[in-house]
Amino acid sequence: MNDLITVVIPIYNVEKYLHKCVDSIINQTYKNLEIILVDDGSPDRCGIICDNYASIDNRITVIHKANGGLSDARNVAINKASGRYITFIDSDDYVDIVYIEYLYRLIKRYSADISVCTFNYITEEGRIINHVLNNGTVKVMNLEEGLYELLNSKLFSNSAWAKLYKIECFENIRFPYGKIYEDVATIYKAFMKSNLIVWGEKSLYNYLFRESSISKQKFSKKRLLALDYAKTMVSEIVDRYPQLRPIGKCRLFDSYISILKQMDIENDSTILNDVLKMAKSERRTVLFYKKAGIKRKINALILFFPKKILINLIK
Repeated sequence: MNDLITVVIPIYNVEKYLHKCVDSIINQTYKNLEIILVDDGSPDRCGIICDNYASIDNRITVIHKANGGLSDARNVAINKASGRYITFIDSDDYVDIVYIEYLYRLIKRYSADISVCTFNYITEEGRIINHVLNNGTVKVMNLEEGLYELLNSKLFSNSAWAKLYKIECFENIRFPYGKIYEDVATIYKAFMKSNLIVWGEKSLYNYLFRESSISKQKFSKKRLLALDYAKTMVSEIVDRYPQLRPIGKCRLFDSYISILKQMDIENDSTILNDVLKMAKSERRTVLFYKKAGIKRKINALILFFPKKILINLIK
């Protein structure tokens, strides 16, 4: 068991965090790695830092390119990847030293196509701010079960990171160029090329919560793209597995609530009313579906309040 594994790190304007990220990869207990650092036209010293790493570790390949965004950087790396497996790490995040070994062992032990671990949502001061799932439980899923969990977003989410994939999962699949919410548009397609998914309850990926990113959560019309991607994802999954329609509707409901959380009563009233209407259209399913979960049901009940009140309650 010594397959080559490709690690993809897209890099843009993260000079402050890059050393910690790359160090966490080059020090992995699993050594047979192809590490692709994509300098996506970064305006700071990231390109120089990448070249310095390449000079001391022959497993590292650096790609310098004009800025094209996260999707483009990942796609360039996928096109170049030589590994039997591939994993994606955001350049301001970092991973435990056994991250790759753990995910690889899960795939090999259970003959899976994709393995997933849990994560820490961590501040720059090192404080963990999510409920950590770390008791070592393992769950093996066929494709239908894996897609259910992808839609449900409780064991794992649509994020590209914290997962190891057979490279074939990305055959003829790429991230949408120049778009946000690129993971929602892409990862379910990689799942649909798999037969078996294995999830391990070990928090080995550290997702950095950056104060400077808070402003990115404010509403803008381009964030409505998340709804389009979610609708397409749910439609394609339900076409294949009609029995997943209820959890698919819950996933759409989550997307509507996520947008509403970003909005204020002062935002464009037409957009606000449209999103509210879509959320309310899924309310009955959420309230009567036994597996919807208490959080979704509470949000569904909040939608019975007047608009001014419910926006504040949802927030």
